[in-house]
Amino acid sequence: MTLSRRRSVIATVGLIATSWLFAACSTASPPETQPLGTAGVEPLAIAVETSNQSVIVTNNAGKPIEDVLITIQPVSVAPPFTLTVRRMENGEKRDIALGQFRSNDGTTFSPRLYKARQVTVTATDIVGKKHEITKPWRP
Repeated sequence: MTLSRRRSVIATVGLIATSWLFAACSTASPPETQPLGTAGVEPLAIAVETSNQSVIVTNNAGKPIEDVLITIQPVSVAPPFTLTVRRMENGEKRDIALGQFRSNDGTTFSPRLYKARQVTVTATDIVGKKHEITKPWRP
């Protein structure tokens, strides 16, 4: 093999390798597009609504959630009032009466005696991911 032929083979191999590299980079899948203002925002796994008579909790996690702890924090120095729900299926909506919430000493929550400041819901889905949401009380 002559020197000029060797150079042309090396140049051809380099050209082919470079074109493969460019082809591989250009055929990469485009990034996922999302509506404006929602990029990187995960939808809420748990929805919470409050009213004068109940707390409504909805599971939007896409899978069942377990050990759901719902806490009502009053405005005063009173201890928080809690309720535990063992399991909620996907899409399940629970309407929980305020009288079902209890403090550590067994006192039931009454909107006549206590003014609620916020409600917090914590849960774990069946794959172990923790979810938490805190919302101000809006009757």
